[in-house]
Amino acid sequence: MSYHIIGLTGRNASGKGTVATILQNRSFEYHSLSDVLRDELGKRGMDESREELTKLGNELRESGGPGVLADLVIDRIKSPNNHIVDSIRNPFEVESLARKYEKHKFCLISVDAKPEIRFQRLMKRSRSGDSTTWNQFLAQEALEEGSDDPNKQQLFSTMEKADFSVENSGTLKDLELSIDNILNKL
Repeated sequence: MSYHIIGLTGRNASGKGTVATILQNRSFEYHSLSDVLRDELGKRGMDESREELTKLGNELRESGGPGVLADLVIDRIKSPNNHIVDSIRNPFEVESLARKYEKHKFCLISVDAKPEIRFQRLMKRSRSGDSTTWNQFLAQEALEEGSDDPNKQQLFSTMEKADFSVENSGTLKDLELSIDNILNKL
């Protein structure tokens, strides 16, 4: 039986969660590398801020290798169904998933939107740990975009590995159409 593993990458508040919801509505099971980090933060009794998530992710990559978060989520994928793996921020995570699920057609979707739109979405969702000012938003983005250290977030390098790119500055209907077009190509 053939199934698909769709990885999601993209900038903060670009709409990855909305893409995940669209896919869940099309019978995909949801997994997130960030949830792996949130679980670990909870075990350690630590705050669930974006800063702590990033710090812990970097720490785990240093001790377990740059693809460790993907390896940890792979352990959670048990059923032979379609799956989503959200919050991919390092190219080694993509390589780990592609290596594991090659015959099951792993693909990576990159989601992006204009910075002003992403900041507006961020303010509207008001998630714990999100930036609260434009300057803080831009500074956080700079930290996530790239690094010479393979154990840190390398969002731009990860987005470049995408099989499909979705520009999500439009309507929800536009986004659903883009995702359905991608699913038709799989």
